[in-house]
Amino acid sequence: MRNIFRLGLLPCAFVASVFLVGCSGKSPAQLMESSKALMQQKDYNAASIELKNVLQQDANNVEARFLLGKSLLEVGRSSEALIELSKARELGYPVAQLAAPIGSAMLSLGEAEQFVAEYAGVKIDDPKLRAEFKTTLSMAYGSQRKYSQSREAADDALQADPKNVTANLLVAQLLRVAGDNAGALAQIERTIASTPEAGEPWLAKADQLLATNADPAGILAAYREALRRIPQDPRVHAGITQELIRQQDLDGAQRQLAQLEKLQPKGVQGRYLAATLAYKRRDWKTAFEAVQELLRVGPNNTRFLHLAGAIEYERGNYLQSAAHLGKALNDPSAPDAVRVLLARAQLRSGEPVKALAALQPLLDGSRRPPAEVYSLAADCYTQKGDKEAAKKMYAKAVEANPADERGRTVMALSALSEGRTEQAMSELKSIAGSASGIDAEFALIMTHVRNNRLDDALAVVDGVERKRPRSAIAPYFRGRIEQLRGRRDKAREWYERAVTRDASYAPAVVALAVFDLDDARPANAVARYEKLVAAAPQDVGARLGLIAARARAGAKPENVREQLEEVVKLFPDSESARITLTGTLLDQRDSAAALKAARDGLVRLPDSLGLLQAQGLAELVLGNYNQAAQSFSKAATLKPNAVEPLMYLVDVQMARNDFPAAIAQLRKVIAIRPDYMPAQTRLVSLLTRLSKSDEAMSVAKGVQKQFPADPTGWSLEADLLTMKGNHASAVMALNTAFSKRPSDETVVRLYKAMSAASQTAEADKLANDWLAKHPDSVALNIYLGEQATVQRDYERAEKHFRKVVAGRSPNALVLNNLAWVLYRAGKPGALEMGEKALALAPDSDAILDTVAEIHAAGGRMDKAVTLQKRAVDVSPNMPVLRMHLAQYLIKNGQKQEARAELERLAALGRDFAAQDEVKKLLASL
Repeated sequence: MRNIFRLGLLPCAFVASVFLVGCSGKSPAQLMESSKALMQQKDYNAASIELKNVLQQDANNVEARFLLGKSLLEVGRSSEALIELSKARELGYPVAQLAAPIGSAMLSLGEAEQFVAEYAGVKIDDPKLRAEFKTTLSMAYGSQRKYSQSREAADDALQADPKNVTANLLVAQLLRVAGDNAGALAQIERTIASTPEAGEPWLAKADQLLATNADPAGILAAYREALRRIPQDPRVHAGITQELIRQQDLDGAQRQLAQLEKLQPKGVQGRYLAATLAYKRRDWKTAFEAVQELLRVGPNNTRFLHLAGAIEYERGNYLQSAAHLGKALNDPSAPDAVRVLLARAQLRSGEPVKALAALQPLLDGSRRPPAEVYSLAADCYTQKGDKEAAKKMYAKAVEANPADERGRTVMALSALSEGRTEQAMSELKSIAGSASGIDAEFALIMTHVRNNRLDDALAVVDGVERKRPRSAIAPYFRGRIEQLRGRRDKAREWYERAVTRDASYAPAVVALAVFDLDDARPANAVARYEKLVAAAPQDVGARLGLIAARARAGAKPENVREQLEEVVKLFPDSESARITLTGTLLDQRDSAAALKAARDGLVRLPDSLGLLQAQGLAELVLGNYNQAAQSFSKAATLKPNAVEPLMYLVDVQMARNDFPAAIAQLRKVIAIRPDYMPAQTRLVSLLTRLSKSDEAMSVAKGVQKQFPADPTGWSLEADLLTMKGNHASAVMALNTAFSKRPSDETVVRLYKAMSAASQTAEADKLANDWLAKHPDSVALNIYLGEQATVQRDYERAEKHFRKVVAGRSPNALVLNNLAWVLYRAGKPGALEMGEKALALAPDSDAILDTVAEIHAAGGRMDKAVTLQKRAVDVSPNMPVLRMHLAQYLIKNGQKQEARAELERLAALGRDFAAQDEVKKLLASL
């Protein structure tokens, strides 16, 4: 049964047409007569034009104001209607006639509570008008879930006019709310019998049948009966369209939608259904653009917010999804599906506590929730680290629906975590092959990636592509896999393809922005984030990414701080915004301000694990070790099985030089999470520092056993062997690591180890073989180029640096290296390369130093001095830069300035090794 308490189901239709008010030559009286005739014919658009012409001639014509308000209301322009009706009231039009239409307008704008407050006490004598008003009042109460008041108002309406169709249907609606579906249907049937030519009861019957999961054919038949009686009512066409969508007849729904769009060109209801159709067709880009337009029209509309949240969820923008869905829950009549999807989005955002809070009303309710609610609650407990509670929820999910796709997936994941890998993978593959969702595919991809089975992961991505052919998800995952393989350019191509499919798909945009930043092209990263923020202004993550990119592009620290503070003001409940502000203040060495920011955040979000940790970090930097430990300990109590707070306690113990306590703490972390590699790698590092190399090797060997497909354990072993000078054994360990996951980083480490072990031929073969397969290998070409530069083999260095420059987006430091070797080799192009590098990184001291030296060698001393002064300003504590400046000043005849710089260097004494040169230069002045 159609929920007539809700905005989208009021008896008026939205349109987006703009009507021009012109001069018709008629008198006001003629225009009024014409407009009333048009309203009788239900041509409200034309009537509105006539009435606007009346008001153009006589702005105080109160009846014209009233009729214009009613006409605008009928075509769905509720905000304009309310303005006109309010003006009519100010001009003295009878409240008895205004109360019902004003109520309809306010209800459609989400202002039911305000309407009740202002109009509930209105007394109306005329029975028909009283019935209309009480009916509207009943709807207002119902929208607030005040069902007893709603029923009382509906009964008052029927007492005034027993045949009032809307009031009769409200009674049916209230019976359904009370769980009396049979009584609701009987009430509707009585209304049909008493008003056989009315279409509204047939609409209500269709909705009631829909609510009770009746035969789809019967639902459509009821809609068709309504269509026969009220063929011009857009709600009927909308209902049929929605039912066809529900029945997966998307082509039929598209045809029915076309009929609705003829009645309401650019109408909001039609646009909502078009967005829904795009969503059902998995055309996320079209759906996203359509729902953004809807939100501009109705920013508080529950249906629009629900759809927007669903679209953002599918696009991977979980924070934005949660923002929309949380806003939708401000409506007490929001469906349970909103709450479930909100919990999903919050869980994907790493906020299991919030997700559980969203689900709690369903878990505690009198009705047994569906299996997906239990599965989702299990996911929350799993992410919190409460395995026992998670198992209980998994059991309830399977009990509720043994065939539930989500339940099967989480049970498979549970088996995977318990070591039943073969059984779990078999079940996940079965789910992926038979289910329409892609949760199982996500689990398979992540598992294959962890085990370095990248080809298997790609095969699963192929399945995602078949299920979501227009989505950016599959190309994004292909990019991630190529990136893991070290094929950076291939990864970029796939990320670009993902963005082509969906320009606002945040994961791909962020990945490309990171590439831009790594390539010293911050302006490109800024442009990407600006587009993302424009497309999703409520996405806090996008705003924070934009600020970070601007910082890399050279924004002043104070401007970065101001921008972050503005985000916190806009989104005061955003944990990530407050944590980022605190972290940035710490980076800017304003620890006191960072501590204040963290404390301010905890006032607003007292149970925020992240803010407690941020507060602890600020205390740690300030040297308040006891307070820092208290903050981290409190964070640990909030999430008992979380390892992050415990790792921060290790930082406190290290700051106190309490190394035994730090080791004990790391072992505690490993006991809680034996597979937590950061704790193991840090333990190896700390044991090595304390000369406990045998214990460190034991931990490294343990990592190898735990993660036989991961190279980390063998890399740790190689580090330990290298420290002992056992380079040959280090080569063997790194060969094993390389076989597990070939990568640029491992190739460079293996090359270094082979060289140290005097395996020069093997090292050269390794490099040549890798470059034959990966000619644009960034890490290896840079390393070989730097080695050649040290050996003054400038031709070979140039070859390697040019490969990097040609094979990827410009990198400022590589361009600088290339400029240096060209300059040292006496080849042309050195200055050009240096200036390109400087354009990408104008505040790099190394690049400024290089370009200044090139200018000095060319006799352009003024330019050399200017650039070298900038280098010294950037890094005033690097004496070698000041020495170069003094040399250029001398050559440029600026001896007094040169003396000042040299005297500062002389004052450093033994802290600057080139004191003999300083004395020599001073003596020459």
